Amino acid sequence: MCERTLLGEPLPDKMVFLGACNPRRQKTVKILQNDNVHVGLRKNRYEMQKLLWAGTDQRLLYTVVPIPETMLEYIWDYGYLDESTELAYIRTMLNVCKHLSSVSVLFDLVVNLLVQSQNHFRQIEDASSVSLRDIARFCRLYNWFLDSLIQRYFKQTFQQQSEVVIRRASLIALMLCYYFRLRSVELQDVYTQKMQSIIATKYSQVANIPNYLTAYIFQTEQKRLIHDRMEVPPSTARNRALRDNIFVLLACIVNRIPLFLCSKPGSSKSSAVQILISNLKGKKSKDPYFQVLPELVAVSFQGSQNCTSESIIKVFERASKYAEVRNDSEILPVIVFDEIGLAELSPHNPLKVLHAEFEVDNSKFGLVGVSNWRLDASKMNRALYLSTPDPDVKDLQLTGFTIARSMQQQTDGQVVQLDKFIIDSLSQAYHDLYEHLKETQPKYENYFGLRDYYSLIKGIARDTMNLKDK
Repeated sequence: MCERTLLGEPLPDKMVFLGACNPRRQKTVKILQNDNVHVGLRKNRYEMQKLLWAGTDQRLLYTVVPIPETMLEYIWDYGYLDESTELAYIRTMLNVCKHLSSVSVLFDLVVNLLVQSQNHFRQIEDASSVSLRDIARFCRLYNWFLDSLIQRYFKQTFQQQSEVVIRRASLIALMLCYYFRLRSVELQDVYTQKMQSIIATKYSQVANIPNYLTAYIFQTEQKRLIHDRMEVPPSTARNRALRDNIFVLLACIVNRIPLFLCSKPGSSKSSAVQILISNLKGKKSKDPYFQVLPELVAVSFQGSQNCTSESIIKVFERASKYAEVRNDSEILPVIVFDEIGLAELSPHNPLKVLHAEFEVDNSKFGLVGVSNWRLDASKMNRALYLSTPDPDVKDLQLTGFTIARSMQQQTDGQVVQLDKFIIDSLSQAYHDLYEHLKETQPKYENYFGLRDYYSLIKGIARDTMNLKDK
């Protein structure tokens, strides 16, 4: 390329080479902490294999190899957008948001919320953690939620309540783009408090509503879409992880926005996908609103350290065949890429083919990547990211009670009910054990996983059921 020859023959003068590459930057301390603390599992053992096989450095922010020195003189460092330029981009991009510019106070507020959200994540993570792709996703989600809210509740009254509906759609889209990527409840609280203080400058009544963004806005919408409309198996606990997973999955899949679910085993990732697909059956759906949404068809792929680009391409070809069967508005293939984190460790670098498929405007299907840890920054920036925090005692109690009740309902006749005090005590004991290991032996903090806790409850419930024979 530098000598403008191919197989010894000169190339035409009119031929111009244009390429793009990610920088060879090392991870900052903040990113390393974000990779290893409270986000899924530690992957040190797998990273060592990656070092041996691929010869790459786990400290690099992007999985890249050095550019040949002969090409260095041709490199132009784009750098980052400065704050004023990014602000101008955001204001322009928000013009595609329906009706938002009609309420000038709300438009300026949304611009400020997005700018402050971008800056917030640059401070706690890195400059590479956010980009204008986040703004584009916000606009797409805003438009969908606005139409959804109008269709479900405000068909006749939108003109009178337009500002209320627009504000609700804006805040739900904001939460989806930024709130769910935070790895712990503490970080989520800091972010929501910061956003609520900004909202209160324009809408003073917000300051008097505790947990305005989480309880008043988001959880209300969760209840309307999940609890009031979806059928969930009786043996499934509607804990926080499941509700969040289903809600984010619904918004992303229907809008064809790639999504990464990142959390520890037992965090209801696969269950959420199955529940959503079983409820969204197009015109065959039981709920009237879901009947206007496309029918979801799962196309599954199991990632591994040996998968190749060709195998991933075949999955997308298989999904395309589903879409060709009927009109795109009637059926929506959903590629469920399980253990996508393992595929990233493959020496064949198979995930490079995903970059083109991640372009939302051209996407014909939904894409869900399920992983136990964060991926390379170039992948994370191209998708919406859901990081499920560790469950609190309340969630553990709810899950334990649901497991015990469902097991006891499956038997005939009277059984000895598992006392609520026992479940509450076991939940507290497991939570205390996990916190103790995390503080004293971080290397073994995940030795007792969530599935161990679930098995404990099942074992005790089974023993109580056996008491009926005595």
